[in-house]
Amino acid sequence: MHHRSRLIQSGGRRIDFYAELGRYFTVDGQLDREAFRSFLHETLHSRLAKAEAQHADPKATETVGRWLSSHLEEVLLYLEERGLQEAALHLFETSLEESAALGIGAVSLSPELLRRTLASRQGVTENTERKRRGDPSAKRQRIFDAALAVFSERGFHNATMDEIAVASRVAKGTLYCYFRSKDDLLAELLRATSRELVKRFSEAFGEDGDILEQIETFIRSWLSFIEENHVLYRLIQIEGLSAPEGRQTMIYEYLLDDFPMAKERFAALNGSRALKTPNFHTAAYGVLGFIDGVARKWFRAGMTYPLQDEIPVILEVLFNGIVRESAKSRTFYAPPEEQ
Repeated sequence: MHHRSRLIQSGGRRIDFYAELGRYFTVDGQLDREAFRSFLHETLHSRLAKAEAQHADPKATETVGRWLSSHLEEVLLYLEERGLQEAALHLFETSLEESAALGIGAVSLSPELLRRTLASRQGVTENTERKRRGDPSAKRQRIFDAALAVFSERGFHNATMDEIAVASRVAKGTLYCYFRSKDDLLAELLRATSRELVKRFSEAFGEDGDILEQIETFIRSWLSFIEENHVLYRLIQIEGLSAPEGRQTMIYEYLLDDFPMAKERFAALNGSRALKTPNFHTAAYGVLGFIDGVARKWFRAGMTYPLQDEIPVILEVLFNGIVRESAKSRTFYAPPEEQ
């Protein structure tokens, strides 16, 4: 007979707020303007109808306008904290368009927030110009490839910038024009790799659907990445390289940094509460940490078999647990809605 022992309770006061954002943001922080427009249109219509029906409010548009102003300010401040100023600007502009179409004119923000939101237009223009000019990526990629080869042969700590310059066939001065130091080169390599991963993993969580299927897709993609980039992965995870400030940097921390709205998308996809924990970071680090352990076993075995062979065991343990049903006798955690 199951009984509860030392139940661990989880927070989640803002889960609904995160889930709302997850409806119209992709995991990498891109605003889906049509999804947001649809959400806002539906929400404003509902609030207008409710205000008119319950209160026979002749100023229903003003009432809803005050709600929209307050809610919009909360969302914009949150996006600003996440470093998503460009998305905040687009969201604000779309809100004004949709509210005006419904005759809701009394939408306002605090003067300082309005100033910061509109000021981000300059940053959007500069980003567009940088993309237009392009980036000398071919030479950077050659340096990255050479650095990985040198790190693999010599180890990160023993490798030198001189060796990397020779291997990449660039002058030492040119190398230092691109990267200030070996640590800087490694950090940039990780960021570049993470940006590549954004393209791969955005698709896994881009569509509404079964969250377990999307997690499985992510796991398969992550294992493929480890196999394809085993030198880099091993440098970070196995050698335990540290960031310049001394804090060890896990390779998937860069991945999570490039998915600023992953938590919100997770909350939206988990609307059916298929996952016990509503906490994104608990789930993410649990999945990634377990896979890291499996990858370490694979490295110790000399990478003599396809890492993909581990997928059935990974899925079984993560989705169904390590203990057989017949042996389960205690419950240590219950989701908040079951407590």
